[in-house]
Amino acid sequence: MNARNEIPIFAAQTQFNILKRIDDSLAKINFILHKKTRQSCIEAIKTGEMDAHLSAFNHEKLSYAAFPVNNNKQPISEFALTRFSQCLLGNRRFHTKWGAREVFQRKAFSLVVPNGLFIGDAASEETFFIEYSFTQQDAVNQVIAGNADATIAICEIGNNKVDLSVYHKHKLAPVFPPLNTTTAYLAFSNNFYSKHESAAKLVWQQLAKQPISPHYAQLLQRNVTD
Repeated sequence: MNARNEIPIFAAQTQFNILKRIDDSLAKINFILHKKTRQSCIEAIKTGEMDAHLSAFNHEKLSYAAFPVNNNKQPISEFALTRFSQCLLGNRRFHTKWGAREVFQRKAFSLVVPNGLFIGDAASEETFFIEYSFTQQDAVNQVIAGNADATIAICEIGNNKVDLSVYHKHKLAPVFPPLNTTTAYLAFSNNFYSKHESAAKLVWQQLAKQPISPHYAQLLQRNVTD
């Protein structure tokens, strides 16, 4: 979701398991799942190689993908897959400095971002020094070693908080409210949607009936703990 081009290392299997759960609940629909980088997903949707992908919404994407939108081309949130929120993760000293920061402070904090996690406009506005790591644990280790002030972690899915107390042993805790939030949709290629509009709408309607957010939070929690 708005991440860089890498395949997400952290929670990638969780996303896969969620889609398998949806597949199992839809008798008339069969998903064949593929893991690709974000940019590869977009290209596959544009060319019609793939029929659907997970994506945050913006109006520019409507040129190549179909989202559940109303007559005003605004997304219908009840048909979303789920909503992800990310929090800064740092020690007590960082929490204090963050709370006392100046509005126009520039480049005051260093932030290490694991592959697959989105930074969002909030981080750009706060203008961190940003570095990237291969995994969530690599990012946490850099914060523990004092090489970065903070990292980010998924801290809420829908209205369900993710238990990040596993990081307390390193004296790290999430900062609330979340740094950013994005809503994920299952978006279909325009080619698929033009041929199978009724099937696409069926999937969106079924998504609205699924308790996806709490189940996603549970699976992600296992991922964090492991």
